This record gives sequence, C-alpha cells and structure tokens, in this order.
Amino acid sequence: MKFAKLSLILVLMPSVFLGQTAPPSLFFSDLVSGPNTGGQNNKGVWVTVWGKGFGATQGTSSVTVGGGAADNYPLWSDSKITFQLGAGAVNGSIVVNVSGIGSSNGLPFSVRAGNIFFVATTGNDAGAGGFAAPWKTIVKAKNTMVAGDTTFIEDGVAQTSQDNFTAYLSMDKNGANNSGTAAAPMALVAYPGATATVGVAGGLAYGIRTPNIGTNEDYWVISQLHIVGGTQSMDVGGTGWRIIGNEMQCPGADAQVGCFEMSNGNSVVFYGNEVHNAGINPTSSKFYHAVYFSTDSNHIDVGWNHIHDNFTCRALQFHSSPLCNPTCGAGDTTGFNQFDLHVHDNLIHGDNCNGINFATVDPSKGVVEAYNNVVYHVGLMDPLQLGASFSCIYLAGITNTGTAGTGTVQVFNNTTADCAANNSANAGGSRGAFGVAGGPANLIMNLRNNIAYQLPGEIYVDGSLAQITGDHNLWFGLTGAPTQTANNLTTDPLFVNRAASDYHITSTSPAKDAGLTVLPGNPFVPNPGATIGTDKDGVLRAQGTAFDLGAYEFFAGTGPTRPTAPTAVKAVVH
Repeated sequence: MKFAKLSLILVLMPSVFLGQTAPPSLFFSDLVSGPNTGGQNNKGVWVTVWGKGFGATQGTSSVTVGGGAADNYPLWSDSKITFQLGAGAVNGSIVVNVSGIGSSNGLPFSVRAGNIFFVATTGNDAGAGGFAAPWKTIVKAKNTMVAGDTTFIEDGVAQTSQDNFTAYLSMDKNGANNSGTAAAPMALVAYPGATATVGVAGGLAYGIRTPNIGTNEDYWVISQLHIVGGTQSMDVGGTGWRIIGNEMQCPGADAQVGCFEMSNGNSVVFYGNEVHNAGINPTSSKFYHAVYFSTDSNHIDVGWNHIHDNFTCRALQFHSSPLCNPTCGAGDTTGFNQFDLHVHDNLIHGDNCNGINFATVDPSKGVVEAYNNVVYHVGLMDPLQLGASFSCIYLAGITNTGTAGTGTVQVFNNTTADCAANNSANAGGSRGAFGVAGGPANLIMNLRNNIAYQLPGEIYVDGSLAQITGDHNLWFGLTGAPTQTANNLTTDPLFVNRAASDYHITSTSPAKDAGLTVLPGNPFVPNPGATIGTDKDGVLRAQGTAFDLGAYEFFAGTGPTRPTAPTAVKAVVH
C-alpha cells in the first residue's frame, strides 16, 4: 500500500462558524494535483470542486489554492465550482471563501509539472494536442499521454467507434500497460461546461475498460464524462483511480456484471457519479447491478453518488467473485473477502433488489461502514432468476475464497424508507430495511443512529437476526421495534416532505439530538478514525446536544440551499 498521496482524500474537516449561517463545505475535487502553467492562456489545469453553500453566483467570493488566488471561474454554483489554477496557486489546500459568510474546509492539492492537452470536434490527431491545435479523438489523447498529463475534452466530442478489446475506450496503450503514478496520475476530464461522451446505447459491450492483458492500468482520473455501454459503462481495475462526477448509463443491458464494475481495485474513490437507466425494463437478472465492486477490490471509498431508477438488481454491491470459478476449483487464488470499504453520503432509490449489498466482506481486516446514506424505494420486484434479497442495506455473509469474514459492519446515521414492499413478488427473499443473510455468528451488522421509515406490510429487519445489533435508532411505520436493538424511538421522524423525497428532519423531529457520537473511519489509513462528523450536507455534527439520527443533522440557521428532490420515475434512453 502507498498511503502518502492517497491521504489527500481523507474524511473532510470543515471549518465551523458560530453565527447563524452555515459556512461553505467542500466535499471533494476531481484533480488533486496538476500544473499551474500551460494549457489555455498558460494558466494551468481546471479543477472542479463539489460541496454545499458556495452561493448561487460568485460575486466577490473566491477560491484559493495554498493561499494563492485561483484564476478564471467558468462555473460557479451553490454546489459546484470550476476554476483554473493560475500562477498564484501553490502547494496547499483548496479553500472556498464566500463573501460575508466565511471559508470552507480545505482539500489538499499539489502543484506539479505535467502536460495539458485538448480534444475538440474541430481537432486533428496529427496536431500537437494543445489548445490551439487540439486532437480529434480521445483515443489519440489516451495513447499519447504519459504520467502527469491531463487532457480536457471539449463540447460535442463523442467516442463512438471501437478503440480496442470491444470497448469504445480501452485504457491500454496499443496493448501495453498505460499507467500514471501516485504523484503524477493521468486524467481525462470534460472541458468546463462541455458534454463529452464515450460509448453508444445498445452498442459495444464496454464504454471504458481496462483489458485483461496481464496487468491493470493505475492512477487515472476520469471526470465529468457521459459514459454509455452496451453492457458496461466502465469495467476497470487497478490502483489509485479517481472516478469523479460522471454520468453512466447502460440501457437494455444484462450480464453477470455491473453497469460500472471494478475488479482488482485498490485505493479507489468513486465520488459524485450519477448512475441510472441501466438494465432491461422492467428487470434484468439478479446478477446485473448498477455499481459493482468485485474481485479482490479493497480500500474503496464510495461517496456522494446518485444511483437511481435502474432496472438492475442491486444498486451498489460488493461481491468478490473468483475469476476462474468453477474451472480452477481449489486452485483459484482470487475472490477473497473485501475490507476497508466506506459507503457514505449517497442517494440511492429505484432499484429492484438491495440498495447497498455488502456480500463478501471481512471487517476484521479493515473498516466496513455505511453512513449518511439516503436509501429509499428499493426492492421493487423479483429479478428474472428470482431468489434475490430486497433490503435497503444488506450483509450477505458470503465467502467464496479463503477465511470467512468476521467482525462488525458499522451502519450508522443512514435514512431508509420504503424498503422492499411486500406487495411485490419478492416474498422469498430478505425484505427488511436492514438484513443479514448468514455467515459466521461473529459477523455482525451494528445499527446506530439510523432512521427506518417502513410502510404497512413491510418489515424492519430480516434474515439471521442474531447477527444484528443496534442502539439509538428510530423505527416508524410498523408496530414496535426490533428486539435486537436497544434505546429505540418509535415515533414519526417528521421529515420535511417525505412525499417529495426530502428526508431532512424538522425542528420538532424526535430524531433531533437523539443519537450517539459515532465517527467514520478514514479511508486508506493504517490507523483509521476521524476526529469530527458531518452530515450528508456537510453540516458539522452535533449542532445540538447530541448527534441527530439519520443522514441529515438539523441546522437551525440559514443553510445551503437544498437540491431539487429526485423523482422515483424510471427514465428510458432509446
């Protein structure tokens, strides 16, 4: 493991002001390093940051990098800013300074050398690839770049023909390994405001893939692209990937894979992506999923994604599948249980089976946790093969290779609702808001500070109930509370507007100040343990006398504007 550079993505620690207005909160950025010279107007790379409370317009607000002023802001919104580094940027932290309110927490950034290239519809692959002479294709960029290089893909560029290995974009370099380094990753990023597409609906199997040529590609950033696959938008493996702010679709797909899938992944972040419209309407097989971290993928951080309205089975699954099972038999050395998995601040709804499925995990080897997630209206119907499970958050307890997983999966400060209605034809599978299928008796799901809002006919917990423990949760909609949990509340959580999918709590909610102090683990750090907690909006916990229950902490002052509530309608792309 290489921890030095990966520590750039530790759990965020926002500054907090004592007034009545929430300070801006930074969640993540696409790039964590890059040059401050070269590129368009010799001002270096563009960097995009996501968060809350930046203000709808820039006005006199600004971004600093290492204390120096950034340059050129083509995009400024309340939740997303794109800026160019400029000569003032130096090593240090990215900080958003909102006029009249204050400064955000910092995101570490390193200013370093590297080339900056461009791809445009008017370009020529025989050119130099600079802003004045851009290339024509993404494939040319990918095959030319070396460690430390960044390519910006301009509006209208679409990779719609095969590159290699049945993929629109194969991340090898003419059949050879094509990797960045921890200090100098390579990046393919949409130019500010551009729509750049890889793949065609119903076309080749893969939008972007790393082919099975003996090695994985490492240290790539893929950001703000529209990625479409006939079966998979992305099928990648390797170390140090940052997959940030993309839109992924796989309409009409089905296979024993995921629309997004990573195998042999290591120290990977998957942030701010929208994954939707994957699968066959109304249902694919139980083996096809929206987001799937598979064979021996460990040290994975999955946050701030919107996974919704898919026809897949699981919305988000961790399942380590032996690569050559069953032909290798006992000789297979792949498919071990997974660990150091962090699932947080995601919005998940409208999938046919589980919302989050920890299928093959071993928390005794590293933290496995889910927190600040909002998961609702999942478990909608049986997949084609039947026999699936239908919980909002599920621990399957499976072991394919090696020693069975033991220890505790920590599930805290999540909000779940309408998990697996019993009027769908799925009564044969686990159907609770939370479920454990089995595994060793000392593999436990521990529930703390969660809200479970179930509708009549649904259930709270299911499966191997002796492997479920909990404390300080709110259960509403059914009679009583699970006997496996203690210090329960059973009254209406008083959401702002559940019918409109707004699961913030109101000032009179019983969930307010009713929780335990529970902090997440830091991803990819030998001795995990955060020092503060924040909610899904980046608001510091606790605002009152104790943590609030659920994904959202109640903030009494003037906070960041909330996003438009999602709908639960499945859209289909033809």
